[in-house]
Amino acid sequence: MVIERFGPNTAEVEALLDRLRRLTPQEWERVAEAAPGVGAVPDLEVKQSPEYFKALEVATRIAKSDVFPGSESAFYDAMRTAQLVADASAFQPSTRPEPASAVVDERLPPDAEAEAINRIMSTAYEEESWRRVMNACMVAAGALVVRDWMTPGVYQLLWQPMQIGR
Repeated sequence: MVIERFGPNTAEVEALLDRLRRLTPQEWERVAEAAPGVGAVPDLEVKQSPEYFKALEVATRIAKSDVFPGSESAFYDAMRTAQLVADASAFQPSTRPEPASAVVDERLPPDAEAEAINRIMSTAYEEESWRRVMNACMVAAGALVVRDWMTPGVYQLLWQPMQIGR
């Protein structure tokens, strides 16, 4: 018997990874809009999307329960691979020129200072959007691994950000 990398749903996980490789910037934006917040204040994000995070906890518990041989490693491997695929996309903010951590020079004239602050805020927003996209991709990939052991409602919550273009 051949053990597939992502378990019984390997084909579905591979299809998701292929799809992620082909997403347009507009599709990445739609994923970001659909994904729950997961940023600098995790407690706040969990409070804003409690069902999503409870569903992720269910999926993680299922993966760790050895529902199939190697389910936990397949779950985390799918998540890590989705992260790597998303990292290679044009949506990734590290490909953008200015990090949000840039410091505003207090000696700048007011108009230049305002422009610098706007750039930093814009970059910070892009980085936050990136975290949302990254986590949505990782969670969806992990959810596919254990989909057959979750209720449809739990799976749908975790898969919803990937419902782009439909």
